[in-house]
Amino acid sequence: MNIYQWKNQIHNFNESFSHNEEVKDKWARNIELNIDKFTKKNSIWNLEDIYLNEKEKAAILVGASPSILDDVEKLKNIDDNFFIICANSSLKILLDHGVKPDYCMCLDGDEVDIPQHLDCDNKDITLLASCVIAPESLAVWKGPIYYQAYYSIPKKYKAKVRRALGKKILSGGNSMSQALFVSTVIFGCRTAIFVGNELCYDEHYYADKTIAKTEIIPAVFPITDIKGRKRVTIPALFTYAMWIDKTCADLTPPGFFIDCSGGILGTTNKAIHPMELSDAIEKVKFAFEKKRELNNTSKEKQNDIIKDLMALNTQKPSEVIRYNFVNRREELWKIAKKG
Repeated sequence: MNIYQWKNQIHNFNESFSHNEEVKDKWARNIELNIDKFTKKNSIWNLEDIYLNEKEKAAILVGASPSILDDVEKLKNIDDNFFIICANSSLKILLDHGVKPDYCMCLDGDEVDIPQHLDCDNKDITLLASCVIAPESLAVWKGPIYYQAYYSIPKKYKAKVRRALGKKILSGGNSMSQALFVSTVIFGCRTAIFVGNELCYDEHYYADKTIAKTEIIPAVFPITDIKGRKRVTIPALFTYAMWIDKTCADLTPPGFFIDCSGGILGTTNKAIHPMELSDAIEKVKFAFEKKRELNNTSKEKQNDIIKDLMALNTQKPSEVIRYNFVNRREELWKIAKKG
């Protein structure tokens, strides 16, 4: 079945969500209770270019779909070439396996399930929270918090949020599409690895079934994942995949993007490279090592290193070794600020 036959369903999903008065009432209530917490000091834009100005690192973006259980132990082998942004729904899974993420992305305004996701040992983790996050979630968070403006907030709050948090950013979709935007456009990270981001499923989408206990799954439609397996998805998940694919395509080159989830990321473009997580970790480390050699050597020596790379049968010249990132980032930034 041609996936574009479902475009009306996807469009209707977005329309119903953006005009959902119950959701908007909840967002309004949360903004009212949170507005005094927003300052320039805790705006997410305070973290701008952190991974361009400091040591370059690759972002590992961890969702909560079932493949995370195959890869969570491998995340223990990462070093300071990487940092982790996880979704709120994958935070406890990581901590239960001895993996402490650097950041947790939380956009949802739900005051029932989300506080349970975040009620854990989080004092050394930075929360990247939307302005509509429920105060009940903030109450259980012990670590640093940086706030970001959310899309489709009630009009009367937009000016207040902009004044408090500075430049406007269009948060949207799920935690991982926003984590991608934040890590690349704000943090200045050039390399991103997706873990636990199938965006399709067999029997259930979440690795931890209990986190979706209040969620009603609507009608599904068939999809084929990157490995050719027949699976199903829902309009929300497929829309998130399209957003992620589009952002990766817009940033390639010079950004480099790897999917270790085996889902539907990268099925519609060549910007996302499917790879096993262990291989991805080693190849990114290798690329960064070679890039540092290039940065610290003469022009003649740089040419020798490039020749050595080209002579390798199993490792082509790494596409991670790229430099002109800022111009492409500026384009997305301008689009975001127009909002």
